Amino acid sequence: MPLSEAQKEKMKQKRARILETAIVLFAEAGYEGTTIKQVAAKAGISFGSVFTYFETKETLFHAAVTEPLDHFSKKILDFDDASEKPLEELENMIGQHIETYASLSAYLNLVSYVISHHNLFPETFEELDAFHETLKGKVARLVENGQQKGVLLEQEIEHTVTGYTSLLMGLRLNLIDEPASDLWAKFIPIALQLFGPRYH
Repeated sequence: MPLSEAQKEKMKQKRARILETAIVLFAEAGYEGTTIKQVAAKAGISFGSVFTYFETKETLFHAAVTEPLDHFSKKILDFDDASEKPLEELENMIGQHIETYASLSAYLNLVSYVISHHNLFPETFEELDAFHETLKGKVARLVENGQQKGVLLEQEIEHTVTGYTSLLMGLRLNLIDEPASDLWAKFIPIALQLFGPRYH
């Protein structure tokens, strides 16, 4: 007998709850320090139910790291690298990025964990790295656009963009302020300076 829409929705919600719980626990205790039993207990479901959605702990860990990329990458990559007003586009992009990263505390702690243990999780790291390269590539095209239009100083684009993405990660990992805090917006002009804006 096929599942009803209500049953499908309930299963979808349960899977999401498992994943959200796993992100927090893996971020706090790492892969070795987190058990399926702990995830199940914190998510409020039975131990066996986890395996209905994730075959192994490895599968759950990989999903916890990679699936959120699909959601937040749309916001992160939502800027026009061919904008006729690249300086304005950069400033808007930075604001959107900082706002998004500010809301991803546990997840970015988990990303940091994978990066620092990349040899242990090569496939998971590969997906993170692919997204990072996509982001850097698009920001680089916007910066090149700005340099060509004369609104940004001529400087090494690769180093500039790497500095920018490092700043984004560093802000979230170093600050404990809530996403709604006014503090985050204060870093927009600081981040913009990395790109060498020319003000006329």
